[in-house]
Amino acid sequence: MIEIVALTCHASNGVESARQWLRAPHALLEDASPLEQMDTIVGMEEVTTMLAHVEHGRPV
Repeated sequence: MIEIVALTCHASNGVESARQWLRAPHALLEDASPLEQMDTIVGMEEVTTMLAHVEHGRPV
């Protein structure tokens, strides 16, 4: 989980932006927040994939 938070900070260019993104509901996560989704391995993988898309400028 620490790695995902670090990746979020990097992808969103800052701690505050990362915090907001992690807590906000997201349509691709069935309106769950990334933090809520990360309670399972599958959820962590979904969030990691989303972050990789954001970091590389691909559509999420």
